[in-house]
Amino acid sequence: MSKKKNSNNKEEKNISSVIEKASKNSESAEEIAKEEISDVEETADEEAVLDEESAVDKASSDGEVEYTTQMKQYQEMLQRENATHEKKDPILRRFMTAFGNVFALNICFIIASLGVVTIGAALTALFSMCMKLQDNNTDAQIVKEYFTEFKKNFKKATLEWLIVLGVLGVMTGEYLLVVTQPGTLATFYTIVLIAELVVLALVMAFLFPLTARFENTIVNTFKNSLLLSLGNLWDFAKIFLIWFVPIFYTIKDPVVFFNIWYLYLLIAFGTMAYLSTMTIRNVFKKVSVTQEEEQKKHEDQIYASTHRSGVADKANVLSKYTGSKNAPVDNKKYSTTKASNGGKK
Repeated sequence: MSKKKNSNNKEEKNISSVIEKASKNSESAEEIAKEEISDVEETADEEAVLDEESAVDKASSDGEVEYTTQMKQYQEMLQRENATHEKKDPILRRFMTAFGNVFALNICFIIASLGVVTIGAALTALFSMCMKLQDNNTDAQIVKEYFTEFKKNFKKATLEWLIVLGVLGVMTGEYLLVVTQPGTLATFYTIVLIAELVVLALVMAFLFPLTARFENTIVNTFKNSLLLSLGNLWDFAKIFLIWFVPIFYTIKDPVVFFNIWYLYLLIAFGTMAYLSTMTIRNVFKKVSVTQEEEQKKHEDQIYASTHRSGVADKANVLSKYTGSKNAPVDNKKYSTTKASNGGKK
């Protein structure tokens, strides 16, 4: 009986130990589970906080973008309103300003032309200042800048004017032959004289404005002036009428000359130069646009000629992989076609 009791006690102890171990294991498992749950909750909370912060940052950034765009729109609106409501100078004031500038230029031109030989440089400076005034250079110091332009272009413009005077001298001799030698010779020199007058008029329209605006040789300046007149006949006609009509009628009728001679001293030359410069500037704008297009075309041609070998090699390599049965690309032929197409790809 005692042995049975001992065995029963051992069994009870074993059972109780097993139960204790099981309870301990369950408690540890519960603790681990709780810790894992708390970790998950903490990470979830952190992620939520981060999401909230990112949402706030995004909202603030969106608000800043919206704010800046609204401010830009508001500033643009203010600028438009200021531009529309900006008060311009009265017409009378603007007219008086233009009149004063033209008057000052005319006086400067008369003073600079007193030597007769210096008329070319005086005309060049006159056109240069008219172009500056029409380029909205309202801060120009008329007298100072006029004589600066006069000195800068003096040598070239004077040589051009001497050439014009030489041509006028030859034409004067031909005119005397026409008057004194009637018959076939007079008819011949009349035709020659008319042709020379037409060419001289075509050249004079743009000669001194070109000298004032562009750097070039004297020969090229004469040639370009003639080409500009031939290429812009309507503009030449306007310039010719602005200068020719007043001077012709003043010289033709002595009564007109004695009645209005003082206007030439005060404002006539400046007014004619200012009015003709409006047309001249438009022609120069056309020339600049044409030069830019030609320069671009020339650069494209140079690029095609310098890279034609590389383009041809690439085309030949591609033909091998694509199975094209076309003949290999000829570098020379490619360069000529590119040049004929203006370098366009």
